[in-house]
Amino acid sequence: MDQAWRLPHFLVIAELGSVQAAARHLNVSQPALTKSIKLLEAHLGTILFDRSSRGMMMTSAGRILHDRARVIEMEWNAALGDLDAGRSGARGRLNIGVGPTYAAMFMPQVLARLAKRFPKVEFSVRTGVGTELIPRLRSGEISLYAGGLAEPGEVPSEGIEISPIYQQTNSLAVRADHPILDRLASTPQIDALYNWPWVLLSYDQHGSNAIARYFRKSGLAAPGISVSTGSLSIAIELVRNHDFITSVPEPLLHPAHGLGLAPLPTPGYNWSIPTGLTFRSSIRRTASFRALAEELQTEVAIFKLSSGPGTQIL
Repeated sequence: MDQAWRLPHFLVIAELGSVQAAARHLNVSQPALTKSIKLLEAHLGTILFDRSSRGMMMTSAGRILHDRARVIEMEWNAALGDLDAGRSGARGRLNIGVGPTYAAMFMPQVLARLAKRFPKVEFSVRTGVGTELIPRLRSGEISLYAGGLAEPGEVPSEGIEISPIYQQTNSLAVRADHPILDRLASTPQIDALYNWPWVLLSYDQHGSNAIARYFRKSGLAAPGISVSTGSLSIAIELVRNHDFITSVPEPLLHPAHGLGLAPLPTPGYNWSIPTGLTFRSSIRRTASFRALAEELQTEVAIFKLSSGPGTQIL
């Protein structure tokens, strides 16, 4: 255990692939960091990195240690977070991944409350989609992901659990004063949707497939996509200010969010996916995780109450 404090040095070098970059990140000198890794290797009796002009590449032993070291780091941070929050000294950390809708709708309020409850815990947040962040969850870079859950029938990896929170419905949407709304209200013809530009989120394969199915039911080809983007904010701005049509999660249509979006009257399009928490089993009993899950459930329940009966809480 006397060398365990060197594990963060090892993990940062493994992530950045360079002693120089890791030294800058850790705010230590490069010679001191090099010495620390050599002492760790001597203690373990094995070489952790292959050194070359291209940087530091983990050996097979390094990769084995990397997986274990992530778990050790996670448990250490959880232990610090569970200790007396009012004490001075070391801080705990909970590494979180958050999907686009959760990031926009729920997590800011949740994190604000958690910061008050756990002043000695750092909540480190990465935003992105499940296809990007779930692999980081498996590798131990993050401890939980809040967003879309696995496909039905897909078995979580060993040591990974899921906790459903709500069923997220998705709709076609435009800006609230878009002229197409009046036209569809009087003569709801699907081919009117061809007259406007479309923007789709590049990661939303469910949405792309649903649009294709919706038009195919009427014997039509799916409309051409003018813009495909991985940025939710870009997609929303194109809809709000440039008359684009898109597919969005219905929580983003809530008036309290202030985006000025409205659902299109397109019966038969709406579809839904389960959302919630995907997390490592090792954090289930930690105080910070339990509090986050509790606060998130509360925030979603508040959203449901303000939305009426349309949002299903699991």
